[in-house]
Amino acid sequence: MAFYTFEKAAPNNNEFIVVTAVEKFQYIKTTPARKIGWMEFLSKKFAKKLLEYEFVVLHWMDSFKMQLVMNASECVKFVWIGWGGDYYDLINKPLFLPKTKELKSLLFNQRAKISIKQKIKGFIKKKIYMPDISNVEKVINRIDYFSPVLEEDYDLLKSSLKNFKPKFLDWNYGTLEDDLIRDFNSKITERNILIGNSATYENNHLEAFEMVAHLNLEDSKIICPLSYGEGTQYTEKIIQKGHELFGTRFHPLTEFIPIDDYRKIIGSCSIVIMNHLRQQAVGNIIMMMYLGAKIFLNTENPVYHFFKKRGAVIFSTNELTSQVISLPLTDGDTAVNRNILKNYWSRQVILEKTRKLIQTVGGGEDA
Repeated sequence: MAFYTFEKAAPNNNEFIVVTAVEKFQYIKTTPARKIGWMEFLSKKFAKKLLEYEFVVLHWMDSFKMQLVMNASECVKFVWIGWGGDYYDLINKPLFLPKTKELKSLLFNQRAKISIKQKIKGFIKKKIYMPDISNVEKVINRIDYFSPVLEEDYDLLKSSLKNFKPKFLDWNYGTLEDDLIRDFNSKITERNILIGNSATYENNHLEAFEMVAHLNLEDSKIICPLSYGEGTQYTEKIIQKGHELFGTRFHPLTEFIPIDDYRKIIGSCSIVIMNHLRQQAVGNIIMMMYLGAKIFLNTENPVYHFFKKRGAVIFSTNELTSQVISLPLTDGDTAVNRNILKNYWSRQVILEKTRKLIQTVGGGEDA
């Protein structure tokens, strides 16, 4: 998505680099990205090379990129495009509901006994190759611009960190036309229920399952995407609980599948329940909102307030009742939601955001 948009805004003026230890990309099929190992990425030679660029965009802030920031000259301009998982641990906000928190603690303790050697290796690696990232606020304040998923996230991070220096930039991944809604005539095909977007604790699956278990579901299937996230242990626990509560109606998605196949599966869901306390699953929410599904979000989630503030027809998880889920959105409600989505995620809007980002960071030039 980033490749398409940045190339559209500034053709042939971008270089895409992926830091990885793998020899061959598994999921990147067409994007002309260059692989680079972490040793080279953290070298002085690579840091010096950054001076050749007008600015450097960091997609997802991890420890490698933090060290790169500290290795680079102060003349290098950095833009951090955040996803959520790379900055929510810096925000003073609870992310887990009680039962999920209990499960997380249990699985963490089990893993801790197994991975002590890995932790020692990681500690040594950081001491030797990444010595400058212990002060996270210092690293972040070397960033010139920060673009989170929602501006509400920027405000949360700014209020959590002292002397937060990065300026806000409005930018988002994906467009309705190219990435999220391929067929604009698509409609919800069945009365299934989508719960969560990944195998991560932040989904608060256990609490979401309990909310749904008390509803009159008739023949509805429970679709639960679990193809990436925390790993096998968490995934197995969630699948076990899902089958325990819903039997054969529970359908976990545990493999990566083509995007069109994924759209078809979740497009059967008239009800979407995202029980995150933080911003997450925005792509799924956008797709399902456009198709006319009823979206239920936790009121602690900034995404809930983002859409409510803009007049969208969405619901809180507190409103989950058999009566509410039995009534589909009206055509008028769906039209309201679609107009809001077009104002933020249409191809033209995202292209203009990208051009503005380039002009702002690059000093007023087009590329």
